[in-house]
Amino acid sequence: MRTRISTMATVLMLGLVLGSAAIAQVRVTEKVNVAATGEITAIDAATKSLTVKSTNDAGVVYVVADSASIMKGATKLALADLQKGWSVAINGHDDGTRKLLTFIKVVKAPTP
Repeated sequence: MRTRISTMATVLMLGLVLGSAAIAQVRVTEKVNVAATGEITAIDAATKSLTVKSTNDAGVVYVVADSASIMKGATKLALADLQKGWSVAINGHDDGTRKLLTFIKVVKAPTP
């Protein structure tokens, strides 16, 4: 009986030690999220970038990812389809050197 209790206590202690080691793993650096709404003030197709002016800043330059989804309603657009003056909602991440957009939604496009 004593051996059985001792064995169970050892197994329990081992489980606690291994469980604590799993929790104490090194954390991977996470990407910082970028989300904004504003007006497109500049588009550069050569560098795949656009500048968006929101109510909080004078304009921030964002790089558009090759895999970015650009939507106007239910229609998928290309970067070349975007126009200055359009209001957009943007999402992406900041990798420390650039703000990379992965999603652009045209919120309001002036009618011709």
